[in-house]
Amino acid sequence: MTEPVDRAKLIYFLTEYFSDEEIIMLCLVEFPAVYNDFGSGQRKSQKIADLVAYCYRQGEVERLLAVLQRERPLPYPTHFGPATPRPATPPPAPKVRNPRQVFISHAHQDAELAQRLAADLRARGWPVWMAPDSIQTGEQWVEAVNRGLEESGVLLLLISHAAVNSAWVRRETNVAIELEHQGEIQFYPLEVQPCDLPPLWRGYQRTPFGGRYEAALDKLLARLDGRALPSPAASLLPPEPKLELTQTSDFSKKSDVFVVQFAIHPITGKEMVRIRAGEFLYGENKETHYLDEYWIDKTPVTNAEYARFVATTGHKTPEHWQGNTPPHELADHPVVYVSWHDAEAYAKWAGCQLPTEEQWEKAARGTDGRSYPWGNTRLLSYSNILDNHINETTPVRMFSPGGDSPYGCVDMSGNVWEWTVTKTGGGRVIRGGSWSTFQLEARVFERSDYYMSFKSGDYGFRVVAVSFPGS
Repeated sequence: MTEPVDRAKLIYFLTEYFSDEEIIMLCLVEFPAVYNDFGSGQRKSQKIADLVAYCYRQGEVERLLAVLQRERPLPYPTHFGPATPRPATPPPAPKVRNPRQVFISHAHQDAELAQRLAADLRARGWPVWMAPDSIQTGEQWVEAVNRGLEESGVLLLLISHAAVNSAWVRRETNVAIELEHQGEIQFYPLEVQPCDLPPLWRGYQRTPFGGRYEAALDKLLARLDGRALPSPAASLLPPEPKLELTQTSDFSKKSDVFVVQFAIHPITGKEMVRIRAGEFLYGENKETHYLDEYWIDKTPVTNAEYARFVATTGHKTPEHWQGNTPPHELADHPVVYVSWHDAEAYAKWAGCQLPTEEQWEKAARGTDGRSYPWGNTRLLSYSNILDNHINETTPVRMFSPGGDSPYGCVDMSGNVWEWTVTKTGGGRVIRGGSWSTFQLEARVFERSDYYMSFKSGDYGFRVVAVSFPGS
């Protein structure tokens, strides 16, 4: 067969016999370099074309054929000829279920939270099985998941919109419910986002997991350990205002080492990050500037979070909403079509303020004068910018943790321009670039400005607090 025929047959076979999610999983496990270049909203056909092109470019066609033979043994010979015989393998050893091993089922969009949860559970003596970390070299994805379900005594389901829409997560959850009915495992749904659930999932008590992480983790551990949960009166006590996480350069690819503190704002319900007082390198010329301490939203304000402000104050809704609520599929996207005046009204409602451009920039780049939140190298897979041809907003955290700033702030390069309080001419400074700008225009020191009444599909905001209750 000539190369064009081979290429066409590969594309046809992958298109015909693999779903979009199976293409994603295949690349995640077997060809991670291809997976890392996938963009949000990229069509199945584009993913397949990228995979096949990569395999020809890197001399990996034979390995791709071996994967296809393993994954789809029945249709494979019809398209590629007799299958290559595989050496006989000894029968697998019987699986022994570990009642303390935890299987974490999650959508790949929630991988950051799943990784954090897995690390905390392991630190407390709970073995964890989670894809793709627990998949052994050469092990088929389905076989690996089956092994994990057979070996684990607990299944934790991270419920989010992405999880509900994931065919893999639904399969794992339905199997877990069946095993739970048979008394073989314990099934614990963790509600990261409120969602419309399949009927089978609704009969289970869900542990809220979308608020303050440490409190949610403690409730989960209480259930796992069989401990009594705090009494209702305990909820009347002042909340612990911060979470401490040590981020190192090895984990986060950031040059600074910070003790990063998070807290949930009592009015907005948003996670805010503490930016300690001190000097940092500001602007393209890296001038030394000093700022007092402040707190800043970890993510841009989302449609769902802006809806809470609208419901409380009666403020006018953005023009792309459906009545008083945003489109369901945009709940986790940054709110857009908001003027500077709209952003300022939200900030006043929250008892906060829009950031100065200096405050915004320090949160975005840390103290070492880097060009992007993650460092000095252009990395298209770390942000929603025009180079990726997404051409619309994406959910906040989609490019986290890779695209995070040294302080853990999200989406500070791309996705949406963000209003600041800094004046310029007849308008206000905007920072961060957006999905409609190239990555070079989304460097942390780049700045633009616009009239305060202007609204656009790529303008959003986040707010700061100069102090925080209990800090």
